[in-house]
Amino acid sequence: MTTPTRVIAEATADLGMRENPSGSNVTPITKEFGKIPGYPHGGYGYPWCAASTSVWLKAAGLRPGTDYPHTASTITQYNWAKSKGRWYKTPKVGDLVLYSSNSTSGGIYHVELVTKVSVTSISTIGGNTSGSDKNGIQGNGDGCYKKTISRGTSRIYGYVRPKYSGTSDEPEKPWDGKSYPGHLIRLGDHGPEVKKVQQMLRAFGWDIAADADFGPSTHHAVMVFQQNRGLENDGVVGKDTWAKLVAPKPPAAPPKAATKPAARAMKLGDEGADVKRLRDRLIAKGYTYLKPGSKWGSYMTVAVMDTQARHKLKVDGVAGEDTLKALGL
Repeated sequence: MTTPTRVIAEATADLGMRENPSGSNVTPITKEFGKIPGYPHGGYGYPWCAASTSVWLKAAGLRPGTDYPHTASTITQYNWAKSKGRWYKTPKVGDLVLYSSNSTSGGIYHVELVTKVSVTSISTIGGNTSGSDKNGIQGNGDGCYKKTISRGTSRIYGYVRPKYSGTSDEPEKPWDGKSYPGHLIRLGDHGPEVKKVQQMLRAFGWDIAADADFGPSTHHAVMVFQQNRGLENDGVVGKDTWAKLVAPKPPAAPPKAATKPAARAMKLGDEGADVKRLRDRLIAKGYTYLKPGSKWGSYMTVAVMDTQARHKLKVDGVAGEDTLKALGL
């Protein structure tokens, strides 16, 4: 029985393979697939991304031409899938993802094996490509690499589905844009799930851009959000953090009578009724790691500095007139 797991194992074994000599397209894969007349280096110097998937599928036990397209041509792979009713627009593990050369009218020019599918991305192993996730979709590289690509990219042309034993042909459902996407979201990530996190943080008052780029400002916002809600503040959005982000915000507290600001600026080490009033207000604003009391400790300084940063005030941890005004005191 041939399953996607066996094909992925074959592809994984070739990770790190490089062309020799560099830039020649000559690899153990082209030697195994065979010569193609008209190409340099004795017929072995041809683009080898489709040959890679063919070699892996055959080595795993699938039947060439019957269970998959055994070819060095991405166009032939596409034509085989269309003629066999095995062409899909949404992915499944074990598929061959075909890429276009650009986001508009570019034709098919590169293929990789899909090794993992989430609601927002696919992980792949490909030959004749380059480097890492940051290199993105590369159709002319020096070796065999793995990477992760957003499912939303317009460069994905579609998916060829080989005939595996004991598996369903049903594709993975796309992300609905609202529910937890099924994987961790962290510093350095990009994509629609990151944009959704940023939009939810903005709904809670964070002044960050919803640019789909999980950078330092988003990381800091997530850490403070987690700390304020009793979660592990690691800056990584998992299922629990996502649930807190989508939970309805508590109703606003009824308006209180105006209170005059303290006559003096308050800071670490101070205590008294004014400190207690400020502490109670910070707790009401969501800094629930503070406990009621009348003495200013180090955690209260953290809460004040965060408030100052949110309101674009001087971040010095001292509660002066501007900070008190921002808190409604």
